[in-house]
Amino acid sequence: MFPAPRRPDGHDAVVSLVIPAHNEAQHIPSIVRTALHASLVGRVILVDDGSTDGTAEAVAALAAADTRLEVVHTTVNRGKAGALLLGIHAAGTDLIAFIDADLIGLAAQHIDDLIRPVPTGDCDMTLGLFRGGRLHTDLAHRTAAFLSGQRCLRWGLFRGTPLLEGSRYGLEVALSLQARRHKLGVRRVPWTGVTRVTQLERHGAARGYVSYLRMYAEILLYLARLGLDPLIRRVLLPAWSARIGRAH
Repeated sequence: MFPAPRRPDGHDAVVSLVIPAHNEAQHIPSIVRTALHASLVGRVILVDDGSTDGTAEAVAALAAADTRLEVVHTTVNRGKAGALLLGIHAAGTDLIAFIDADLIGLAAQHIDDLIRPVPTGDCDMTLGLFRGGRLHTDLAHRTAAFLSGQRCLRWGLFRGTPLLEGSRYGLEVALSLQARRHKLGVRRVPWTGVTRVTQLERHGAARGYVSYLRMYAEILLYLARLGLDPLIRRVLLPAWSARIGRAH
């Protein structure tokens, strides 16, 4: 387990916030500025996951002005899980939060609310859930909260998640299953007024639906790989599936 940085008063310091991003030059400056204003964020690690639109360059001035921001760049797209793991390694702390790079309506208070219950020991992981943003993104989080990409957790409890590296968009399912398997405490944190850019808005109808199909295919592939493990197939997946949508 990575040691958490310490404040002068001896309490655990704020977390490292990892932001995986692929071709998010339009949105990432606003997201990073908001993250740097969150009072419980000590470091921000932006992982530019093989972008071709100048995502890293879009925050170059912010990185030069604030040493708390570190930009990690990959020349090849590693997928969400691969990018997140790079960011966690760069952070080197046990307290980790991560958020998506295309959020709309995000405020520093949302990030602080996401973080607060974990370092205090109230839970082991939080999920930030959209509420009152837009109907379709609210509905997605009401029906499938376990897919939320906004989380804070103690990495020491999740670093052993099976098949995490290479899970790509199966990342959130992997972490949710790990919490279920080890009976870890998970708290849902409403993010009022927050939504995100949809794949249809980003790419148009044709490419947008293809992006959704690829995302769900990667989730199903992760579950299929887990299903090869007899213990997980007989015990973990049925128990988890029966409780999808319930609060921990």
